[in-house]
Amino acid sequence: MRPLELAALRPPALVLDIALDADTPSPHDDVIDTSRVGAIWCLLRRGGVPVGTSFWDVSRDDATSLTALREAARHVATSRRGASLPDPPRDSDLTVALCTRERPTDLRRALESLRQQTDSGFRTVVVDNVAGGSAAGDVVADVALPDCTYLIEPEPGLSRARNTALAAVSSTLVAWLDDDETADRYWVERLKQGFGHPSGPAAVSGLMLPAELATDAQVRFEQYGGFNKGRGFDPEVLSVAAGTVRSPMYPLPSFGAGGNMAFRVAALRAIGGFDPYLGAGTRTHGGEETRALALILRGGGAVLHWPAAITWHYHRREHEELRKQFRGYSAGLSAFLVSMLSTAPLTSAAELLRVLPTAIAQVRPGAGNRRIGALPADFPQDLIRAGRAGFAEGAGAYLRERRAGRKA
Repeated sequence: MRPLELAALRPPALVLDIALDADTPSPHDDVIDTSRVGAIWCLLRRGGVPVGTSFWDVSRDDATSLTALREAARHVATSRRGASLPDPPRDSDLTVALCTRERPTDLRRALESLRQQTDSGFRTVVVDNVAGGSAAGDVVADVALPDCTYLIEPEPGLSRARNTALAAVSSTLVAWLDDDETADRYWVERLKQGFGHPSGPAAVSGLMLPAELATDAQVRFEQYGGFNKGRGFDPEVLSVAAGTVRSPMYPLPSFGAGGNMAFRVAALRAIGGFDPYLGAGTRTHGGEETRALALILRGGGAVLHWPAAITWHYHRREHEELRKQFRGYSAGLSAFLVSMLSTAPLTSAAELLRVLPTAIAQVRPGAGNRRIGALPADFPQDLIRAGRAGFAEGAGAYLRERRAGRKA
């Protein structure tokens, strides 16, 4: 077993969640079978709070010791103690909103993870984004989470499904989970604690980590930065007034990921919820969560980057699926910019012109690139080209989607 850099990670890799302060396991529990993997990807925690990741080459080992791995990993995160966890605010009643479309197996897995939460004090709203409903309704009934509402949004588009869920929420907080994720068992508890942070955030964004790294496509997505691109394991208060955000028009590093974010319901409703012309299921493919967080920031609210709240995401397994994802996410980014320009033309144009020189400088190839970072030399270039093509398409896609929506 020897340490690796992320750029050198190759599939299949075993994903492990390591508690650095755990007791020594019994001899039976101490053995990790590595005969079918070449590497280990580790999340490191202290006191249940993530403090970092580490990567290990086990290509020459049929088995390794959890104790030995933990000792080696402690040297990686020697000085990190994890964030202190504040008490949640008194008005911390929360609803988990989950939007789904024709993925009943994934939906069941996501809902089952909500059963395992350390804090069971939440309601659930599932929105099925299929006209007439689907097998999702049977899954919701079968899992039978307490206080769970099943709704149908017939018009395609993730933003429309999100807005349908938002309209049904009666709590003070709403958290969003995607159907291709599972929630860490502390997820609800940690989100509530995030809203107790001294910054008084209007929104909290957690970490989305890989649930599996079985294929090259899944590893490549992590090498590209995954969903937490540019954000680490230290809490960070994102605020325009505090200068921690350059501009709401410049979401680099990311303001947060749509599959692990929570809002004060009043703040989310005050900005009008989600733009129905953005998001999966539309021509723009994404950008709706970035716009919502950007409008919170523009209005003077704070967004808390809160690594203590974790979800585990099942990345695309095939290269072609990943290529489409790169194209779609980049299209969502430029569509987000046009959406902001449409919402407040003069303010958005002034902000965009102000950050344009920085944006151009930081998307050039090289180690200083905030968008792609320092990629391995063998990183597939067709993925980079797909991202560039998507960014070029996003603005026009948004205008076409908006025009079609107005006609409808």
